[in-house]
Amino acid sequence: MTTVICPYCFHRAKAAHLPYRCLMKATGIRGGKPCDAARDDVWAEFMGPSVPPALRMRGPVFAPPRGFGGLGGGSLPACPGCGATTPVRVCRRCHSDFPSDYCDQDSRIIALVGAKASGKSTYVSVLVNELRNRVGGAYNASLAAMGGDTQRRDREMAEDLYDRLRLPEATRPAAMGFNDPLLYRLSLPRRGALGEGSRHTALVFFDAAGEDLKSAEAMDRYTHYLSAADGIIMLVDPLQLGSVRDQMAAGEGPPLPAVETSPQQIAADLASQLRTHGRGRQRGRVTTPMAVAVTKTDMLRPLLGPHSPLLHNASHSGGVLDDGDRLTVHEEMRSLMEGWDSGALRRQLERDFAELSFFGLSALGAPPPAHAPADAPKSGPQPLRIEDPLLWLLGRRKLIPVRKAGAKGAPA
Repeated sequence: MTTVICPYCFHRAKAAHLPYRCLMKATGIRGGKPCDAARDDVWAEFMGPSVPPALRMRGPVFAPPRGFGGLGGGSLPACPGCGATTPVRVCRRCHSDFPSDYCDQDSRIIALVGAKASGKSTYVSVLVNELRNRVGGAYNASLAAMGGDTQRRDREMAEDLYDRLRLPEATRPAAMGFNDPLLYRLSLPRRGALGEGSRHTALVFFDAAGEDLKSAEAMDRYTHYLSAADGIIMLVDPLQLGSVRDQMAAGEGPPLPAVETSPQQIAADLASQLRTHGRGRQRGRVTTPMAVAVTKTDMLRPLLGPHSPLLHNASHSGGVLDDGDRLTVHEEMRSLMEGWDSGALRRQLERDFAELSFFGLSALGAPPPAHAPADAPKSGPQPLRIEDPLLWLLGRRKLIPVRKAGAKGAPA
């Protein structure tokens, strides 16, 4: 029986046990009268005090009929109040509506963490575009936004960044309201004995605001999200590290960002939360796969050699992830991080996480204009290796083919 993870509160439930929401349409069999809206205090309480009273009135929630499987076959349950059928499933715990096909496929929750100004919102916007275009073409994959909210935000992100060349606004803190995740359906080729088909996976991207990562207490708001994650992408802004800031030439490019919570502190608090809330441990280390991505590598070019793998994208030849290429990047980033603040962040991560890989990426390919730091470069985003962390996590779950490297003792 399929298990569904709510992408909003991360509660797990059997798909056949999920309740449904009436659409309040006048197509029922009981006199043709639609149901009246009912107060959904479960949903309103989850969303927070900012929900106005009028929005608390929603379609009634009802349990599926006994013996109704709900998956496949094309059948839909009928509302016991009006008799109209509905495809809308809701979470048992928070009563959030699921997109119509969310429950019909595996889901992979990808946690995005990083201090304020590390570029999480820009990262997601560019990553989605690359998965639809360059990377999607290499793997014969497609990516589609799921649900009205993600479709709207997806469209707005693309218009802002690619049409208006405006960088995304910072993620709002949890104290200002609930941050909905972004839901996408990733479709990849499935090859088997009976021929080629498709494999669909729901990707859930949840972006924690930098302000919510300033302490272990603040990070506790995201406990359920972090503990449910199939993998974590931690974005590290190198310009937050004192030794890197000291090496940047003064007066070139945009001004350096204000110093926020240190990446080392975020990593330590993250590991503490995962240990406290039951994620498995391997010899004292958290087992959730951790992709540590140093962002803004375009600013690090003076520190890189002329043949650095960080200066070009991976080829993805044949729609296969080259693990040897990943290891080359991992070792270069590990070497760079060894020289930053005496290697404190590298040591922290390697002591806390059993499955760890280092990456370097640039979402824009060049710094924002010095006179307009809220704008993208005039040439538009020209990303470098932005897909690498996610593809590694997908490869760990055997969702994409991986060409294994022969390096002995290499990280997983």
